[in-house]
Amino acid sequence: MNAIAHGIDLVECARLQVSIDRHGERFLNRIFTPGELAYCGSRKREIEHLAARFAAKEAVMKVLGTGWSGGIKWTDIDVSNDPAGRPAVKLTGKCSQKAAELGIDKVLISLTHTAGHAMASAIGCGKI
Repeated sequence: MNAIAHGIDLVECARLQVSIDRHGERFLNRIFTPGELAYCGSRKREIEHLAARFAAKEAVMKVLGTGWSGGIKWTDIDVSNDPAGRPAVKLTGKCSQKAAELGIDKVLISLTHTAGHAMASAIGCGKI
């Protein structure tokens, strides 16, 4: 398996909190999947976990080279954790289609966060 593309993103937790405070549930439901909201809502430092997932979605969009164009939805990128706590990405919809066009069949991610910032790195892998 070869690395095809890489993306990275950094998010300020306070800035994400402002968006949540301003737009509430509408914003949260447009950006995050129900599974992501449930996971982050169960954590002590919810905003840090939400910010890490937001950064992951941005990093994956950079891997795909799409941004939010062409029918890409935030919820087409779902960030979860395996039983050991390792983050994983599942692509659906237009994101999945774009990944296939690029020859990407797996996206590896790494997340990190502090009280002030969250960062994610994504690597699109495939057999080319």
